[in-house]
Amino acid sequence: MSTPRVLVTGATGFLGRHLLGVLRAAAVPTAVLVRDPQAWARQDWVAEAGPVSVFEGSPQIRTPWLNAPGLGGVKTIFHLAAAVSHSRQAAPADDFNVESTLQMVRAAKEWGARLVFMSSSGTVGCFRFPRLVADEHSPFAESLAGRWPYYASKIRAEREARRLADKLGVELVILRPPVMLGPGDHRLRSTQHVMKVLGGNLPVIPPGGMHFTDVRDVAAALGRLVTLERPRAVYHLPGTACSLAEFFHMVGEVSGMPVTERRVPGWAVKGVARLTRRHAPGWMPDPVLLEMSTCFWGLSTLWSDRELGYTPRAPRQTLVETVAWLRAHHPALRDARG
Repeated sequence: MSTPRVLVTGATGFLGRHLLGVLRAAAVPTAVLVRDPQAWARQDWVAEAGPVSVFEGSPQIRTPWLNAPGLGGVKTIFHLAAAVSHSRQAAPADDFNVESTLQMVRAAKEWGARLVFMSSSGTVGCFRFPRLVADEHSPFAESLAGRWPYYASKIRAEREARRLADKLGVELVILRPPVMLGPGDHRLRSTQHVMKVLGGNLPVIPPGGMHFTDVRDVAAALGRLVTLERPRAVYHLPGTACSLAEFFHMVGEVSGMPVTERRVPGWAVKGVARLTRRHAPGWMPDPVLLEMSTCFWGLSTLWSDRELGYTPRAPRQTLVETVAWLRAHHPALRDARG
């Protein structure tokens, strides 16, 4: 096996799976950093990734993997691993998301590598009103997103990683995608909203917005950063921005599942979020999710199209193929049709 030129963290996730496919198609020797090599090998889709070098360790902790002889030739690190928690009651994601990113900056310094850090559109592209967008020069949306643990941790990770990278002379590239959909979400995390429609579990439609793109287009844009000579410090990967009502109706149309129009006003959602902030019943969404459901999300880009070749496919195509994959891989959904 060739000496790896690329290291991927978060390789067991939705985006990681698709990025490994892109790297395999480009014949890029690749290594993955995983906590449990045996669990990695048991995944039924691993063959799609092709022959990759597997190293055991956590990106958060400076363990022997940093000095492993097989990683000395790495020139690009894709840091996709993240702890996602949309709750103030859960263990904070802050430590992992910040410390793992800083550790990967140090690894990039050690190897003389470029670090590509996958952040989130929520760090800058969160608004109280629809049709607003943030480009790569926009400030952090701390007044809104800074109240929510996951986005707050990503803002801090971006800020501290940039500071450390500048100090150490590390080339750091930050990418900010919206929600990613498409086939292959084996963990059923990104596609939860689609699953609600397919399973007939959509109680009400909150008043906020949705912004999504295709995971395959994001993975292809990432792959181009292996050979791009002088990348920008930040790239946005915008997709389709719409209201939650429009999104759920699109899913209903492409899946043949009826979506009943049961909307709830924003003041009611915010009121429930305030009342349940300390003691939310187990059957209710977390207050953070309720707060987020009243906001809107929007991105634009100044250069991802021409520099990364990023052109998101049609939203309905993404939804059609998302629904088809979910139904093919989750037999309980096959009969849930209108």
